[in-house]
Amino acid sequence: MDEREFQALSAQLGALSEVQREAILAALSAKASGAGALALIDQRFAVQPTCGHCRAKRFTRWGTSNGLIRYQCQDCGSTFNALTGTPLAHLRRRDAWLAYAQAIVDRLPLRKAAKRVGIALDTAFRWRHRFLEKPRDTKPAKVEGVVEADETFILKSAKGSRKITGRAPRRRGGKAKKPGLSTEEHDCILVIRDRHAATTDALLPDLEGKTFSSVLEPVVAKDAVLVTDGRAAYGQWAEAAGVLNIWLNASKGERSYGVYHLQNVNGYHARFKGWLAPFRGVASKHLASYLGWHRMKDREGQRLSATRCLCAACGFG
Repeated sequence: MDEREFQALSAQLGALSEVQREAILAALSAKASGAGALALIDQRFAVQPTCGHCRAKRFTRWGTSNGLIRYQCQDCGSTFNALTGTPLAHLRRRDAWLAYAQAIVDRLPLRKAAKRVGIALDTAFRWRHRFLEKPRDTKPAKVEGVVEADETFILKSAKGSRKITGRAPRRRGGKAKKPGLSTEEHDCILVIRDRHAATTDALLPDLEGKTFSSVLEPVVAKDAVLVTDGRAAYGQWAEAAGVLNIWLNASKGERSYGVYHLQNVNGYHARFKGWLAPFRGVASKHLASYLGWHRMKDREGQRLSATRCLCAACGFG
């Protein structure tokens, strides 16, 4: 790049958003040596350090190893670093982690992510699910106030499986053999979301009342107002739990009752399916990871960057 080209590039930097600037810094750090990723991990770990083996908080410094500070636990005697016990422990090519985290932020398909970062396709696949392991399980402890709950259905997929049991193979994007929606041919996703955008979800194995209760009971606050459709399972749980339930019968054209509606959660369903579309089908066994990925994107919004994604992958929040 000559001087004139460099000056033209510099002039454009002021127009970049905060996320775009962080992406460039992440890429430069990754190209340099990977030290940027390790320094970030050590820095975030130091905020709330705990032993990666027994979760104790009493330890002493024990030198450094492979670019990370090492500690010795005063309780169990084991040595550990910031990555011990995290999904990224023992992963190689640390110089590429920030660049791969940016590929997660950019929602790149596996082949494009592998090409951008310079890793093998099977490595990109393995890293994706390591990076998404913590976000998959990161959900709010409670949803409060006006809470909307509704299900959405996605056709089950055995994408990537060598053998398919229980049904004949079908073309990607096919249709169910039987009319209607059921857990026999579809993955049922229950989404629970309050008006503060706190969102949790669950994959339901069936549509039994006890299954809905097991998801609603620990997360819906007792003083919440639960807005649902006319499915009996919601009302049964709400009555047993002492939670006010307002249900809307969409088949009769009931879209709202005063300020109560399901537009918030239904809008979330639509955004999730639109966000999922470029992947051209997700295997049912990996769907929970993609739900967590989308929750992270929805929660962070424009703040989501390579550095925040890397911290989330380590469980640093």
